[in-house]
Amino acid sequence: MVDIATETDLTYQYDEETKIMTVGFGDLYLVSTEGIDTFALNLNGWNRPPPFYLSIDGRKFAMQPSNTHLVTGYGAELPQWIEAENDAGRLTVLVERDGRFVIYSHDPEAEVDVDDEADVDDESTD
Repeated sequence: MVDIATETDLTYQYDEETKIMTVGFGDLYLVSTEGIDTFALNLNGWNRPPPFYLSIDGRKFAMQPSNTHLVTGYGAELPQWIEAENDAGRLTVLVERDGRFVIYSHDPEAEVDVDDEADVDDESTD
């Protein structure tokens, strides 16, 4: 586990093995556009590749690497996509980094506990 406070002003926890960054809702800011609100995390001070997952208040959000948008000038596509995700029951969080938003998505239907994943791996090797 890396305490990011040692390398930047950020105080999030990052697990190198699982590629999960743990943050709280207090670390996020609100992005509002075209009547759509979503939370965002500023990782401009993070000097490593973006984490694969965010853990926010016990919810695991997975990076959608092919879905990035400019922080300024993203047009109508981003809020429409967020609204469609919300309508489908999935939560989204934006991560701001190097002038772009990377989208992270949480699907409560697909949520698998890390311990459950280890059990499945153990069974498949028997």
